[in-house]
Amino acid sequence: MPIIDQATGEQWHKDFQGFMHNARENGAEDEFSEQQAIYSKYATLYDDIIHSEHEQYLSYNFLANKINEEFPDKSIRILDFGCGTGLLGQALYNRNFRNIDGSDCNDGLIKVAEEKKIFKNVFCSRGTTGLPDARNYDLICSSGTFFLSKSHPCTEAFADLAKLLKRGGSLLILTKKDYLSKDYVDWELVRKLTRTNVLEDVSKTFVPGYRKPFDFEEDRHSMAAILHYRVV
Repeated sequence: MPIIDQATGEQWHKDFQGFMHNARENGAEDEFSEQQAIYSKYATLYDDIIHSEHEQYLSYNFLANKINEEFPDKSIRILDFGCGTGLLGQALYNRNFRNIDGSDCNDGLIKVAEEKKIFKNVFCSRGTTGLPDARNYDLICSSGTFFLSKSHPCTEAFADLAKLLKRGGSLLILTKKDYLSKDYVDWELVRKLTRTNVLEDVSKTFVPGYRKPFDFEEDRHSMAAILHYRVV
């Protein structure tokens, strides 16, 4: 486990986790700009911080394991949406997936990801703007990005992501279970996509240990959720 000094860990917790908790519960003016500034501030320390005792965030491996189990063909074309520093991408690369692109809206995080040399292409993009033409990917996956706050990707992104997937392609998302019930998450948008045969709701899996539970959280098991949808 990486060693991050107490002062840095506490400052990160205040800067990021405290800020995001307030954004989820109360909203925050100009939240997107502020959280991106925090990501940029900690970009070079990010991997060490979230693997340290202050976060203990390892659940991207849950998603990598599920992908490894469900997709035996390691040549499939993958987009890691909201790739950050490339943690999920690295976990997939370590499981012999090699045809991986990454996208994120933060330059600092992307720079760290590019240095790992695990992605074929890396796109600096908020949402799907600037990503490859439609129906390019067999799988779009995302870990720790969806539903984190109102300005993070939510169900509004599903329709656009579905257009990037081949017919029969999959969308797999790992998030914290608690975030699924936030009032800014509109599940009616997903129900409409399933009713109109755009997406098939394949499965929802819940696993304890999303990351370390924080004092302000009621869920002491820190349940992770893995959502799987398929393009019809």
